[in-house]
Amino acid sequence: MTMHVSPAPTALEPHERARMDALERTVRDGLRDFQRTGEALAQIRDNQLYRASFESFEEYLEQRWGFTRTQAGRLIDAAETARVLEPLGIAPQSERQARALKPAAKILTELEPEQRRMVARLVEAAGGADDDLPWDASAHPAEVRIMANVVQKLTPESTVHHPHSGDEVPFESLSSPERFEVIRTHVDQRTHAYHEKQEAKANKAPVENVNWTDWCVNYAGQALGPGQRIEIVVERDGGGAARAQARIVDGATGELLAEGQGAPFLKKAVLNLVAEVKG
Repeated sequence: MTMHVSPAPTALEPHERARMDALERTVRDGLRDFQRTGEALAQIRDNQLYRASFESFEEYLEQRWGFTRTQAGRLIDAAETARVLEPLGIAPQSERQARALKPAAKILTELEPEQRRMVARLVEAAGGADDDLPWDASAHPAEVRIMANVVQKLTPESTVHHPHSGDEVPFESLSSPERFEVIRTHVDQRTHAYHEKQEAKANKAPVENVNWTDWCVNYAGQALGPGQRIEIVVERDGGGAARAQARIVDGATGELLAEGQGAPFLKKAVLNLVAEVKG
């Protein structure tokens, strides 16, 4: 069996260190190119640096870069989001990730410095033990938003359960470690509830798309007996508002065979009848 022994670390020569630094800058800049582009476009726009050759920012974007203002706006927004998140150790790897994190960044801009530091601690705790790598922003942007939202909602005046005794106490009465523990518990609960909701939504049976006008004709042709008909009655209710009701009646006897709940719109009235006959 052949044993492979890793070579011992050796110091880099000055020219090697310079080369390594340059290569790492290239990697870093490549990952964050959307941010540099967005920041540059924002400065050009805000300072009207296009004015020597173009009449408007839109004209500059289209003729110089082939961008629309909407495309440029997305880059600028993504760059601003990345700038806000950078102190937290969150480094979006693409414009798309940055856009997904925009709601969290918006909340962060409304927080006090101490609250931002608390969010940074939560992000660090969620990132794992490897501090050399940025927190994986692709894990779920909603989790960052939940962290920021919980920190924003828990003010010194809030009443919380003590992390050890379970007693209700003012949030401001807790020590710093206890506050962090309470906040993290709230974040975990909210995150768990969020993922449960998303899972339930994913497993939910798709809602049947019913064309209400076609349904009337199709149902009449397939299910109505001789002399039966579908009626849609529109009349005013006790408050004077118009309401519609769809129902199935026997034309010969006038017997009411089925009816849907009344609704303020024809479509809703028919869909209520659909639910009734299918139920």
